[in-house]
Amino acid sequence: MLRSSLATFASMTLLLTACSSGEDSTAGKVTLTVAWWGNTARTKATNDAIALFEKKFPNVEVKVRPSAFPGYYDKLNTEFASGAAPDVFQDDQVRTYAAKGLLLDLGAYKDVLRTDALGEEFLAQGTIDGKLMDVPAGTSPMALVYQPKLLESGGLAAPSAGTSWQDFAAQATKLAAALPKGTWALADSSAQHNHLQVFLRQKGKDWFSADGKALGFAKEDLVEWWKLWADLRDKGVVPPPDVTSGSAGGDVSQDPVAAKKVAMSVYGTSVSLPREDWKYGPLPGEEARPGVHLMRSVSWAVNAKTQHPREAVQLVDFLLNDPEAGKALGLSRGVPPNSAIASSLLPGLDPQDKQIADYVDYLREPGNSGAAPAPDPTGGKEIRSDLLTRHTQDIWFGKANIEQAADAFVQEADKVLGRAS
Repeated sequence: MLRSSLATFASMTLLLTACSSGEDSTAGKVTLTVAWWGNTARTKATNDAIALFEKKFPNVEVKVRPSAFPGYYDKLNTEFASGAAPDVFQDDQVRTYAAKGLLLDLGAYKDVLRTDALGEEFLAQGTIDGKLMDVPAGTSPMALVYQPKLLESGGLAAPSAGTSWQDFAAQATKLAAALPKGTWALADSSAQHNHLQVFLRQKGKDWFSADGKALGFAKEDLVEWWKLWADLRDKGVVPPPDVTSGSAGGDVSQDPVAAKKVAMSVYGTSVSLPREDWKYGPLPGEEARPGVHLMRSVSWAVNAKTQHPREAVQLVDFLLNDPEAGKALGLSRGVPPNSAIASSLLPGLDPQDKQIADYVDYLREPGNSGAAPAPDPTGGKEIRSDLLTRHTQDIWFGKANIEQAADAFVQEADKVLGRAS
């Protein structure tokens, strides 16, 4: 299957290379360029959907630029600086690009882009100052993933939304004693910004203030979070830092969950897991005040300087709303945000993908998820990913204690937000 996918990708690359120089050979034909990151499965699914678009709209030729995630934004930024940015691109930093005037206002193309089936909770995450600057390509809300057989070996039932974080820690501690050597009860979430966000939102807080000019939580909240995980590390409930650190910067392949080294973890639903054993359910602490929201995995944005704005928006609309495109894309970016397309896929999903879709449906029900937060401010990625990872690792490897790391984190985050404002 991989050989077939690579062959398809190679043949398409040769075709696109042959067409890439000079002007369009057909008078009146529009050429669009689309960029995204992802694995070979996502690339094949996206290429298949784009082929359907070209068949339906023969006046448009689409050139594709798939890539791996490392270096994606560096290349994109260079292309914007040189005037060679793609017409349509995959994005998860909407406010950063909107602040630079690089994004087309999609709300100005309501006659082309249909958003009625997407849901306000998704659209809000791409809306800046009342303008729709990007749209969701898929969903990836946080879930609790667990291996039922390992929980059963310790005599435990799966935690529920009514389980407190304290009871969850106690259950994981009990489970740890029943697991074989080299397997841990729980993955270490201390450096995971999306996991921390759920914890904060359950307390009525969030990563950033509503205006994006300050952190939305206090130093004490971060100390509480880090102490929770430090206690579990000390007890051997979560893996030691050398096991966890491989995935702290986002390398999913090194995650203890992907390696089946843990019985439970908080995890995003758009990230592929081994096909067997794993179940999905609500996180601890969700019953009183849900911290999980219908989080977008990635989005589609349109270059503000595209020479073909209507056709670019038309392609985005097709990828979001066309039933055949939805079938081709499947869950390559998580459950589709278009509820009708998501429902249409259910009969053909395998058991694991179906339970992911069912979980997203569960979150759509009133009271089971929180309102969507505002888009992160400029500098948000640096704070959530870079600063949190670095200071958490300082704690892991004894370079700072929790209080010192929390002080340093808050000071540096304030500087980043001050620089961005």
